[in-house]
Amino acid sequence: MKTTMKSLYTSLMLMAVCSLSAYAQVTPTTPDVKLFCDGSTLDLGTPPVGTDWIVRYSTTSTDTPTDGIVLNGNIISAADLNSGYYYIISKGTDAGACESEMQEVPVYKFAALAVDFTAPTSYCIEDVSSQEFTGSTTSTDAYTSFAYQWYTVNAGVETAISGATSITYKPSETVTPGTETTYRLKAGYLVDGLRYCSAIVDKAITVTAKPAKPTITISGVTGEAL
Repeated sequence: MKTTMKSLYTSLMLMAVCSLSAYAQVTPTTPDVKLFCDGSTLDLGTPPVGTDWIVRYSTTSTDTPTDGIVLNGNIISAADLNSGYYYIISKGTDAGACESEMQEVPVYKFAALAVDFTAPTSYCIEDVSSQEFTGSTTSTDAYTSFAYQWYTVNAGVETAISGATSITYKPSETVTPGTETTYRLKAGYLVDGLRYCSAIVDKAITVTAKPAKPTITISGVTGEAL
């Protein structure tokens, strides 16, 4: 009896796990997921000749989606594009036409991302070894894996700094004193080694030269002849 109950319990647990897996909400790593940035639209393209698109939506995978999406032409608007499962159907325009089989499309929409970094507006070349710029990201997204890249920017052209791919950056000690450099931090959501929906921030930072050794003439008291 104990063995039978244990086997039944194990079977029920496996069924529960499978059920949760099958109906889980979409994540950026869901198989075949389509990723979108905040504010994006989804263009379905032109439907087959003599048909129109029908689109339904569900937050979880289902065989019976009920939420209909009103299209703008062949486009799902930014307001209607959310993380979840979209079901694409084509239906003939003739009276009595049948609907096609549904195509399930998992979609994940990233929340808007903001990036910033803290750094002095200027520092002395003598203090370069102690400088470190520290980045930060702001997002309401449940997904919190980010990729970073630091750049220098000259006349609007960015140049990636080799190896500068962490949230902090120590500026080069070979920078020329008396110059201003614009640094850029670009951050985005990291999925399978790629960066998505990047945000950037630029800051101009001046490295001041160490002053030359001053020439000072000091006159002491004058001795008296004996």
